[in-house]
Amino acid sequence: MKKALALLLAMVMIFALAACGQQAAAPAAAPAAAPAGDAPAAAPAAAEPEVIKIGYVSDLTGGTSLWGNAGKYGAEMAVEEINAAGGVLGKQLVLVAMDGKGEAADSVNALRKLITDEGIVAEIGTNFSSCNIPMAAVADELKVPIIGTAASNELVTVDENGKLHPYSFRMCFIDSYLGTVMGTYATKELGFTKAALFTVAGNTNSESVGAFVKDAFVANGGTIVAEEQCQEADVDFRAQLAKIKAADPEVIFVMMNDYAKNATFAKQAREMGINCLLMGHDGWDSQQLAAEAQGALEGCKYVSRIGFSKPEAKEFGEKVAAKYNIGMEAECLFGWDGVHWIVDAINRAGSADPTAIRDALEATDVFEGLIGTLVMDPATHNPAMACAIYECHGDAFEYVETVEAVQ
Repeated sequence: MKKALALLLAMVMIFALAACGQQAAAPAAAPAAAPAGDAPAAAPAAAEPEVIKIGYVSDLTGGTSLWGNAGKYGAEMAVEEINAAGGVLGKQLVLVAMDGKGEAADSVNALRKLITDEGIVAEIGTNFSSCNIPMAAVADELKVPIIGTAASNELVTVDENGKLHPYSFRMCFIDSYLGTVMGTYATKELGFTKAALFTVAGNTNSESVGAFVKDAFVANGGTIVAEEQCQEADVDFRAQLAKIKAADPEVIFVMMNDYAKNATFAKQAREMGINCLLMGHDGWDSQQLAAEAQGALEGCKYVSRIGFSKPEAKEFGEKVAAKYNIGMEAECLFGWDGVHWIVDAINRAGSADPTAIRDALEATDVFEGLIGTLVMDPATHNPAMACAIYECHGDAFEYVETVEAVQ
């Protein structure tokens, strides 16, 4: 009985294995059975991708996440609109966002992962020069174009020897232009002759723009009566403010990129009896700054991109604010424009190949975006564009005027 049972089990196993072998062989025979004229089905690994992935890197969880997330929201809304209209080259767009935390190392790692693991064809972000400068080398190495948003330092698109980073672009004016506008405006338009300069030690953008502000202010007959710095982590500026107060400036150029710290600086200055004008750059570009300053910035000015002074940009900003329950943050315009510029490049190239996109971005003549009219210089990957003056009234900044160029 036992022998019979063993024999029966052995026969069942033999038949089962034979059936498995027939099933395993079936896929190999399938192409031969395909109707004449039909191409064999491609293997999954070789299949044409059904989507086009665009990366986004910014501070999504850190101290400046308000800007990083605003940019992401703007990019998401652009992707939604484009996909609803049929996508790009017959495919849908996918935005893949990663947190760079506003730090260089984290941003570099995020970019590398987006390219090697996610297969993005282009990337938007960050808004910090200190992050985009090292990211440029990764983009060149892996041959995927990246577009900095408010990353304004010259070294974002060229190295220290002036050699172009072929895969690195930006959507903002550079430090030299912004600093020159500020210094010139303060002397020629506001009539100031004595200024103090406050920068953040080691912060690429702060020190760079500050240097150009100083040069322009002095070149136009002004005098820098005090120069003070803080460390990146500082939140108490009273020691530096005491020295500035003693110098009695008419204006203080405050070059900080953290809206909360700018608000703290302004409140501490007023508490110490410093009532002169404070003036900032695009690191002030946040409606939350005016509210947090609680009146300490009343009448103060900053220089930045055209942004919400354009009706269509303001309308879009209001849509983002309503949809995501945030304040009006200009970084959302960069997210929107970044996606549309990449899509424009893909359409002109007729390809989503990263190198083809790079070539089309470089060949851009004029791109009309929500942040303004971008005129690209192919030799530097820097755009020429007008900037605007904003002034604080109550808990908001209001557009004052446009500055087309400075001499």
